[in-house]
Amino acid sequence: MGSPIRAFLRDIGKLLHIPAGLAVLSLPVIIYFSEWFAIWPFAGMALISLITGQIFYHVFKGAEETNKGLSVILVALAWLLISLFGTIPFYGIALTAPQGMFAELPVFFILENSIFESISGFTGTGLTMLEDPSQIPHTLQWWRTFSEWIGGIGVIMLASLLLKLNHDDKRLYEAETRNWQIDDAPLSATIHKIWWIYIGYTLISILLYFLAGMPFWQALNHGMTALGTGGFSITPNSFTDYNTNIKALTVGIMIAGAIAFKIHYILIFKIDLRRFLKQTQLHYFFFFLIAGFFLLFWIYPQVNFIDLLFQATSALATCGLNTEDLSTWPMSPVFVLIILMLLGANGGSTGGGIKTIRFAWFTKGIWRSIKQVWNPEEKEATVTFNGKPKDAREVRNHIQQAANILFLWVITLVIGTFLLTVMVGEQYTFYQILFDTASALSNVGLSTGVTGSDMPRNAKYLLSLLMWLGRLEIMAVVITLISPFYLAQNRLKAIAT
Repeated sequence: MGSPIRAFLRDIGKLLHIPAGLAVLSLPVIIYFSEWFAIWPFAGMALISLITGQIFYHVFKGAEETNKGLSVILVALAWLLISLFGTIPFYGIALTAPQGMFAELPVFFILENSIFESISGFTGTGLTMLEDPSQIPHTLQWWRTFSEWIGGIGVIMLASLLLKLNHDDKRLYEAETRNWQIDDAPLSATIHKIWWIYIGYTLISILLYFLAGMPFWQALNHGMTALGTGGFSITPNSFTDYNTNIKALTVGIMIAGAIAFKIHYILIFKIDLRRFLKQTQLHYFFFFLIAGFFLLFWIYPQVNFIDLLFQATSALATCGLNTEDLSTWPMSPVFVLIILMLLGANGGSTGGGIKTIRFAWFTKGIWRSIKQVWNPEEKEATVTFNGKPKDAREVRNHIQQAANILFLWVITLVIGTFLLTVMVGEQYTFYQILFDTASALSNVGLSTGVTGSDMPRNAKYLLSLLMWLGRLEIMAVVITLISPFYLAQNRLKAIAT
């Protein structure tokens, strides 16, 4: 086996240590709530991950740096493997907890429900198999929240902070759909700054919720999931029963999570308000949010002002928290939410969707073509981004990448919606099925009632696949699927020479 492949598998072994660390960090919750039945599932996850990780680490020795293609595959497999290990607490606690104590816990006796919940958490989606998450152990409430918080910042971001991988950090960072680095500084400085911003905002969110009157346990969980643009809640009706002040506060926290870490860095560390206000992603995000809100207000004025703003923000920020039962909404406002979910948050934030940065480049590409018609003497019409003119080659690359992702996203949405209509039958309308498919693919977590434990098994696996695809923005999965052909081709060339 070639050295790059061995180095790749050794890095898989390193990554498999992460679930053990997450299990240790969950131990205080088990102790505080005296939920000793949760010890064995978390211990089992820790032991299995440690043993498997150590086997890979010691068997596949090799220090050679791997190529870019293998880095993309590593990121794709990391998200899948961590999610699968995260299934163990759901399934294990369902087996070890006293029967009849937690009304919703039997849902996780079914393995595909546990897999679905874990993938939904680590991808930062928030679609759930539970009807009332308050009726599960505190430890599982925490595990759902913790998985979404980790998913918000990224598995590779965590690994880059804690582990020394054989892969180039920059390749892994970019493969996890991030493309920003602090000027004239090593990538590690960027990663540390992102973590400082994320942890700081999380603590502030928790404190603000607590000061606003939310009980501490709810403030802890909701502060993490709202900022991580996850969508899991620990209350029966998400944010429906909270007062207007808490809903308004949540709107602000969701927006903070949906804004790129780069933009937060400019404001917090550089204290450069002028540069902050010139960020193109920021302009597009708030334009989409304001336009979506006023459109909802125009076509569905029966709903309270704050609830419309909350739902528009939750959809665009791809958070998934809600204050309304969307299964009762008419088709037209639901369609607006679908558009907002697909547009998504900023690139390089905790949010999902196609991302505002891609729509910015895509629309600028269209405008460039129009300008070129009226100014044919110009070889390349000028395009500005973040207040600066961009090189023509860079513009073409960004526009092409945006078009590629947009095309893949639409194709995946069409195929996913078609398959889901076949799987769930005639009990739901087409727009309900389209909504939940878009929610899964964009890692949102809002639902019109299609998603639930009574779904057919194959529908649960389909939505799980879409959540994984969406978190990796599809391209990484495409590369992973076709990589065996390229690896085999390269191997044959090596043998031939």
